[in-house]
Amino acid sequence: MNKKEREKQFEEISGPKRSEPKSAPNIKIYIGLALAASVTLILVSIFSYFPIGKKESNQASSAVSTTESTSQSSTSQGKTDETDKDKQEEIQKLKNQLTALDTKITEAEALVSKLKKETTVPKLDIEAIKNNDLSSLEGTWRSQSGNEYIINDSGEVRATWFTNDQKYESVVGLKVSKGQDSRNPKTASLSAWVKDSVAGGFVVVAVPSGVVMQPGDDGEITDKSNHAEERLFSGQQYEAMLMKPEDVYYRVKPDTSKLEEAEKNLAQMQADREAIKSSLESKEKKN
Repeated sequence: MNKKEREKQFEEISGPKRSEPKSAPNIKIYIGLALAASVTLILVSIFSYFPIGKKESNQASSAVSTTESTSQSSTSQGKTDETDKDKQEEIQKLKNQLTALDTKITEAEALVSKLKKETTVPKLDIEAIKNNDLSSLEGTWRSQSGNEYIINDSGEVRATWFTNDQKYESVVGLKVSKGQDSRNPKTASLSAWVKDSVAGGFVVVAVPSGVVMQPGDDGEITDKSNHAEERLFSGQQYEAMLMKPEDVYYRVKPDTSKLEEAEKNLAQMQADREAIKSSLESKEKKN
């Protein structure tokens, strides 16, 4: 019995021979599943990576934004501090200007006061003169002919006059006359004499502005002086004084140009002070 006959006999006894399972297809399935799992893991890793990167990016952007905000805040604060410093410096500058100007104003006021005193012209006080108070005569008196009286408050006179184009000077004393001119009650008569001289005396008549001397020589000789001004008549005879209006003395008004300039300067400084003060108060209020 050969091999085939024996196998056939065996199959008849044991039944048909089982086929061997095919293993190849199973291996391919396993490999496919493994690949699918690997791909899934890779995709999961990739998608997991990107959100983290975005978060880190957001954090980085936030950090940059915070840094920029801090920088801007610091810059803004720096500018604010610098502005405040400038304001304070400007306020202090105005205060210094005000202090300096106050000093100058005080000095200017003193100068104006001094010049006013020097240029103040007293008004003739006839009643005081009659009571031997000669202070209202103080000042310089000058005639059209060039004669001059410089009288101090005690009544002493430095007299200058011209005769035949010859200049003479002397010191003249004045005192109220015991007898007053009844014809001119609004005037005051004074006795005058040249000091250190044996020459005879004469009369000086103080006449306020607006007063007209009564005519002399039965009305033939009238007062031709300037009635609007204060005057001094002088001479030995009443009619002789009226006859020479060119020899009547008028009060010399002092030069007030320096006073006017000083007053103008003071007024300007006072105006400047008010402007600086107003500016200072405004800036202090805003500060």
